[in-house]
Amino acid sequence: MRNQKSRVQECKVEHIDLIPGMPDDVAVDCLARVPHASFRSMRGVCRGWNTAAAAPDFALARAEAGANEDLVYLLQFGNPAAADADGVAPENAQAYGVSVYNVTTGEWRREGAAPPVPMFAQCAAVGSRLAVLGGWDPKTFEPVADVHVLDASTGVWRRGAPMRSARSFFACAEAGGKIYVAGGHDKLKNALKTAEAYDAGADAWDPLPDMSEERDECDGMATVAGDRFLAVSGYRTGRQGGFERDAEWFDPASREWRRLERVRAPPSAAHVVVRGRVWCIEGTAVMEYRGERRSWREVGPSPPGLKAGTARAVAVGGGERVVVTGAIESEGGAGGHALWVFDVKSNMMNPKSRVQEWEADHINLIPGMPDDCLARVLHGSYRSMRRVCRGWTSTRTH
Repeated sequence: MRNQKSRVQECKVEHIDLIPGMPDDVAVDCLARVPHASFRSMRGVCRGWNTAAAAPDFALARAEAGANEDLVYLLQFGNPAAADADGVAPENAQAYGVSVYNVTTGEWRREGAAPPVPMFAQCAAVGSRLAVLGGWDPKTFEPVADVHVLDASTGVWRRGAPMRSARSFFACAEAGGKIYVAGGHDKLKNALKTAEAYDAGADAWDPLPDMSEERDECDGMATVAGDRFLAVSGYRTGRQGGFERDAEWFDPASREWRRLERVRAPPSAAHVVVRGRVWCIEGTAVMEYRGERRSWREVGPSPPGLKAGTARAVAVGGGERVVVTGAIESEGGAGGHALWVFDVKSNMMNPKSRVQEWEADHINLIPGMPDDCLARVLHGSYRSMRRVCRGWTSTRTH
């Protein structure tokens, strides 16, 4: 038998420029300047762009190019996509979605492809990940343990490991690279003192020791150093609405809770750490905590027109600015919501801008046809017809 020699040819993968005719380092510098709102479209152009944008050095390239943007995520009413698996939602169910305010450009946008968001859910960010946690099921009005995580660099959502305890109206904040939750109440409206910490990278929860007190409707924040979590104020089951003027902070080294006295209690106050200082935004002023004296002093005006008890705040730009959102005080009824930006250096509150309200665009029941066409469907097919989509379910026949 005659042996034949086979010749193995080595195949070399030809390099493809990210942008034809341009060195890749220059191309990356160009891609780094693409606005965050266009990230998903940019990464979908080709495999090379997707790989470049996913590289650890891409964030550094954006920083060096001066292209970083400060983004604030809000859980906001008005997402028509909040429905169950069959596309059916009760008529009285409130629907929430995820909105994004670009502090750098002043632009609003709706986060696409967001999962249904529970009522009164909490959110916190760690690195490039945003976690939406807990809240109420919009159909049963019972607390849930659901967790959804958005990778802000890709725009992709995933379901995270659920919390160990379903809860709502709880303290939530990022500290030391983890997202902490504590307190709130269960489905029987009993205040909780349980707590847990979420590692978004590992998608795992760490059960923490109980706090010393039950704390419903408590506020969450990080300590001045940013590595410890505080559950501020709240009330016990037997003292509905009786907010305590203390807090507990968790020491991750000893895994113990420690008490802090003389805090300003919600719901009239929102807490935020600014340049290593604890600030409290109230209905009348912006206050700063003086740790050495355990007292508070006024550092600036309250956002003009802010309705007391509705403020939420977050520091951006390394503490250069504080973004405050809340309801607008109105004598004639609903005044909507607004957003204010407080410049820490100048001690000035920028004029308020209206929070973008979102409404569902009208979608034809059958593309290109008048909506009354479904009236011709035979009665025997009603059940099948109504299961096609939410729009067909809402159609009434007589």
